[in-house]
Amino acid sequence: MTKKNIRVCCGMTCSVMGSGKIMRKIQESTGLKPGEKNEEIDLNYCACTGNCHLAPSIVVNGNFIHEGKEETIIEEIEKIASLPPQDNSVTDATLEEIMNNDFLGDI
Repeated sequence: MTKKNIRVCCGMTCSVMGSGKIMRKIQESTGLKPGEKNEEIDLNYCACTGNCHLAPSIVVNGNFIHEGKEETIIEEIEKIASLPPQDNSVTDATLEEIMNNDFLGDI
């Protein structure tokens, strides 16, 4: 079982606010691409989390990181990874959702 289930929102607002940059930073740190996993991490995009006013949103083991910053995202993930889950209803984004929300061409 993986220890960190990381999902980066690919909704329109999160995309415009930098979710693509955040995903690249996580990829750089983990060596994984969206949709890949290893013993420690399961990484993917998720559909809109409904927290557009706090974009970009990242979900780690059911816990939200709001207004995520590329510079601090790895530390924030480590900090909340062991907390009890707040929301387990976040679903992976479909390819269609990712393509439809890639307004900046960076996802």
